[in-house]
Amino acid sequence: MDDYTCFAKLYDPMIGPFLKPIHRALIAELSSLQCHKITDLCCGTGLMAGMISDAGMKAVGVDLSQSMLRVARKKHPAVTFLDGDATSLIFSDDEFDAATISFALHERPEPIAFGVLKEAQRVVKPGGIILVADYRQPASMHSPWTGWAVTTVERLAGKNHYAHYKKYMERGGTESMLIRAGLAGKLATTFMNGWVGLYIHQI
Repeated sequence: MDDYTCFAKLYDPMIGPFLKPIHRALIAELSSLQCHKITDLCCGTGLMAGMISDAGMKAVGVDLSQSMLRVARKKHPAVTFLDGDATSLIFSDDEFDAATISFALHERPEPIAFGVLKEAQRVVKPGGIILVADYRQPASMHSPWTGWAVTTVERLAGKNHYAHYKKYMERGGTESMLIRAGLAGKLATTFMNGWVGLYIHQI
C-alpha cells in the first residue's frame, strides 16, 4: 500500500476544484511560450497533465504512487503516465520544452525536493521553462483564515506529510526552496490569498 491508497479516489473531488485556477494559469504560461512537449512531475491523479493534453500539447506524467496513477490513467487515457521516481527520470537530457511541478515539493523531505528540481533542469532543453506551483509565505498576518485552512488540509494528509509541510514553510516556502536549489524562479502570480505562488524558471 502506498501513501495515497486511501486518498487517491478522493483527491479530484475534494482538492481538484481549488487547483483548477492554478492549473489554468500554468496552461496559459505554457501556451504563451509555445511549449509542445511537457513533463508533469509528481503528477498524482493527472489533473494538470490532462489539462495540458486538452490544450493540444503533449503531456507525460510521472509519479511513484500506483494508486494515483490508476486514477490518472482511467480519467485521462490520451496522456502517457509513467511509474517513476522524479529524482531519477528515464528521460534523455533536453527532452522537453517544459516541466511542471504542482504541490509536490512541500510534501517531500528537502533532499528529495532538490532532486526533483535537479532532474527537471536536466530534462528541459535550453530556452525551456520549469513551472512550480506551491505554498509560499504571504505577508505577515495576511489572510490568516486561508492559512488555517491550508494547515488543516496538510494535517489531514498525515503526520509525515504535515511534518514536511511545516518544515518547508519554516524555511521560507517555495521562494526559499528555489533559491537554495539555484533556480532563479520568478513569481508570476499568487493564489489562495497569497499562500500559493506560481514560479517560472527559464533554463
